[in-house]
Amino acid sequence: MNRNIDIRQLRYFIAVAEERSYRRAAERLHITQPPLSRQIAELEAALGTPLLVRNTRSVRLTPAGETALESFSDLVRRFDAAVARVAGSATNLPRLRLALLSWFDMKGLPAFERELKRSGRAIGVEVSTATSLEAITRVHRGELDAALVAGPTATRGLPNVVVGRIRLAAFVPRSSALAQRRTLSLRDLDRIPPFFRFRRGSNPHLYDHFDEQYRALGFRPARESDAPDALGVLAQIGAGRGCTIMPEPLLKQRHPGVVGRRLRETVTVDMAMVTSTALAAPLRTAVENAAHLLIADVPGSI
Repeated sequence: MNRNIDIRQLRYFIAVAEERSYRRAAERLHITQPPLSRQIAELEAALGTPLLVRNTRSVRLTPAGETALESFSDLVRRFDAAVARVAGSATNLPRLRLALLSWFDMKGLPAFERELKRSGRAIGVEVSTATSLEAITRVHRGELDAALVAGPTATRGLPNVVVGRIRLAAFVPRSSALAQRRTLSLRDLDRIPPFFRFRRGSNPHLYDHFDEQYRALGFRPARESDAPDALGVLAQIGAGRGCTIMPEPLLKQRHPGVVGRRLRETVTVDMAMVTSTALAAPLRTAVENAAHLLIADVPGSI
């Protein structure tokens, strides 16, 4: 016996059995009678027994039809309830509140969001931008669920995982002779003092991370100056004063009077996904697993 039966056939049978009429059942189902009759016939063939006896005036149930009406009605109710539960669970899924760095290239965001949805743990991503320290503070306050930050940095007890590294590039005044070169060395930057870098007190871990790389490469800036913020530094460089190094994704951005060039040496910054302690463990795992997609094709990622 071939029992290739689908839920539509059961619904059609129930309609006919309850209405005791093919015509009224067809009207109830918003279909014509021929396909309805065909589906009932296929159902009976699959079961190997007649369910309905039809004459010119009425439709009556066979003994098997009586059993089928009770059993199939219960089955369809449970099927509909199961579908409703699954659909309801999807609408209750959270939308991940994620912060990215303002300089970050977001080309990997669609792939990250698709992977997160595929995990079945979130319905999407709500994105804002912040500095690393701002993002960590907002995660602590419960304003964010996760943040991609530059590291190493103090996360104040928040779960975090390094998902990749990004190279840094040199940024010099367009008016300088160095702007004519295709690549630059760290030592070249001593020709355009001061070398801007953020204060150690604002992020000691990241400051020391760069210091270790500079020492290993034999670079010690002749003159340094505090960098209050990236836009302020770029404005000063655009005015012909000083230089700095910043993540390579900034090479794609245009700032008046500033030229970005790749470095011959490799200086990197870690990219870490920081998550809230309030985040459910399965969602945190899904976020961390998908995080590498955010930087997979970002310029300078290694």
